[in-house]
Amino acid sequence: MAVALLKDIKSIEQIAEQKELEAQQEAREIIAAARNNASALLEEKDKSAELEAKEVVITYEKKALKDIAQIQQDIQAQCQDIRDNAATKLEKVTDFIVGRIVK
Repeated sequence: MAVALLKDIKSIEQIAEQKELEAQQEAREIIAAARNNASALLEEKDKSAELEAKEVVITYEKKALKDIAQIQQDIQAQCQDIRDNAATKLEKVTDFIVGRIVK
């Protein structure tokens, strides 16, 4: 009877050891799966962030082009005003010079 009991204890210890090894293996598999999931999620977030950054750049480029076009229009309008004023002043200067020469 004592021998049978010792065999049972030894058998139970072996089963416990086997269960512990299986649990360790399962834990390693869970950790590996978690790392793979984390890596995939990180890659997905990187792609998402890159896409969002490209969209932001495109938006600001469009705004910059619109601002440049408006600035060019403003400059052309200012140039035209300068030309108009110069023509008026040229007439006044010409009249002044002719008036001085004729006197």
